[in-house]
Amino acid sequence: MKDLQKLSRYLKTTFHYLTFIVPLFIVALWFLKEWPPLYHAIRIGGFLDYVATPEGHLNLATANLTLTSIIIGCFAQLLGALPYILGFSLLKTLFNNYQQRQIFISANTQIYKKIGWLAFLNGLLFIPFAQTLLVLAATLSNPPGHRYITLSFTTPNFEAILCGFLIIVISLVMQEAQALQDENQLTI
Repeated sequence: MKDLQKLSRYLKTTFHYLTFIVPLFIVALWFLKEWPPLYHAIRIGGFLDYVATPEGHLNLATANLTLTSIIIGCFAQLLGALPYILGFSLLKTLFNNYQQRQIFISANTQIYKKIGWLAFLNGLLFIPFAQTLLVLAATLSNPPGHRYITLSFTTPNFEAILCGFLIIVISLVMQEAQALQDENQLTI
């Protein structure tokens, strides 16, 4: 149990910091992408990926984007990261419970269910809309007739939906196990 408490403390701290670092990192990438010390790292590290437009792939790290495009792109990536940021917050709470030796409680099953719904909604809504906004940001500075809004539903969407569904099912199994444990504790 001591190992679980120690690991939970580390993970709780990690997810706490990630809740704040991820959004700050995204905003810094978009608004400081032309800053020379960061520009090379962004280009080489692939932090701003390629976006598939009807005219081909466009590298966002090297694209000439207007301020409006940068704001839309930053918002799109923040929207795409929102389920993860909320998930980090939920995981922080879960590992706090584990650190307090509260393993089989109903609050943990609810956290797992919320994480499952976040993953499910990520695949169904967040990924498609974030990609739509990224394509818009990438093509907004194009001349009229070459600006695009696309909506796609691809393999990552199905993967996120499937993972979310599986996590929801696991949370339901955990809920039943927790109910059986509560029933056994009441039996003399």
